[in-house]
Amino acid sequence: MTAQKSTFFDFLSRYADFDFDSYMANSTEDDDYLNWNGYTLPYVFVDEEQEYRAIREGCALFDATPARKYRIRGNDAGAFMDYVMTRSMSKLPAPRATYAIWCNEDGMLNDDAMLYKLADDHYLLMVAEVEHEELFDEAKKKFADVEYVDDSASLAGMAVQGAKSAAALKSFGFDGVENLKPYELKFFDFAGGEMMVARVGFTGDLGYEIWFKPDLGKAVEDAFVSAEKQLGIQIAGYGLTTIQLCRMEGGMIVPGWDTAQEFEDADAERSPFELALHWNVDLDRPEDFVGKAALLAERDNGSRFVMRGFEIDDECELEDGAEVIALIDGREAQIGTLPSVSWSHDANRWIGLASIRTSHADVAEGYVEIEGKQYPCRLRDLPFVQVPRRRAVPAPL
Repeated sequence: MTAQKSTFFDFLSRYADFDFDSYMANSTEDDDYLNWNGYTLPYVFVDEEQEYRAIREGCALFDATPARKYRIRGNDAGAFMDYVMTRSMSKLPAPRATYAIWCNEDGMLNDDAMLYKLADDHYLLMVAEVEHEELFDEAKKKFADVEYVDDSASLAGMAVQGAKSAAALKSFGFDGVENLKPYELKFFDFAGGEMMVARVGFTGDLGYEIWFKPDLGKAVEDAFVSAEKQLGIQIAGYGLTTIQLCRMEGGMIVPGWDTAQEFEDADAERSPFELALHWNVDLDRPEDFVGKAALLAERDNGSRFVMRGFEIDDECELEDGAEVIALIDGREAQIGTLPSVSWSHDANRWIGLASIRTSHADVAEGYVEIEGKQYPCRLRDLPFVQVPRRRAVPAPL
């Protein structure tokens, strides 16, 4: 399927020297852009370092509209979510946002998503791209009153990320937006309609997601143009390359990038424990959930892998999936892989995630081999970057 122009492509790329047609004519899928649910998602709009700086120093936007949006409703909606997810969602207050994960029966991470609990009987699940109808259909057989629909077309949305993101939304007239706590959400009147604003993000920095009916799109664009003038900055788009760097600096994972997400080879998949997502798994709650038995066994018997960070100082053609070799008892051994890698503009080195075999979890140094040459690799704890404003309340303006 040919990728189409996303809702805000023209707006996010307005400082670039191309339009959509010329971009597509001179770009290659998977090299320059990703086909995200039928829409074009560039790796870079103009300059990857400029996009990164916009987040760390100003404000930048990501068009989240192509995400799949499942609405789950009914008296058993909370129990249904508790059964699917690895921790209880029914106990969350409403309205509330949260980062949610779920597994298959083997305890391998199936997917993750941002979940919005709008009421005890109403949830909105934002999934990147994988369809989950088969999982949901099987799970809902256990409950009398729960229904879900793919409501993707009902909402447009953006991630508003960066040091000046609260200030940008404040300029919309959203009084008190800076007082939202992490994962708190609030509804604001906007341009004759309503906008849902949640303090969440995937950049390891201060950030928000905004969701609204598609017919408010032009008013949203105009409001960001006004915010640019008030703040004296450019507020443009950022692409996948910047997402990769920012999320790895924050030690965040992506199913399908840090795992195969195909479930054909167990060695290519990881459990939440193996991805440093143990904090999102509650094995002590009494109710059953998908994968609980397998995760209990893993807790008792140990995990195969641990997630760490890595650093490589030398410039090289490093690719996702590179093998890490280390000297173990006087012999070279493959101790793990680098599922996701990125060049850090601040550190001026390669950084990323390292999936290391548990038996070698304490190894501090190794190397990767590229075209016959060895490049030293340091292993370290995550995250690489902790930005205080990410959780500050009130958020800086």
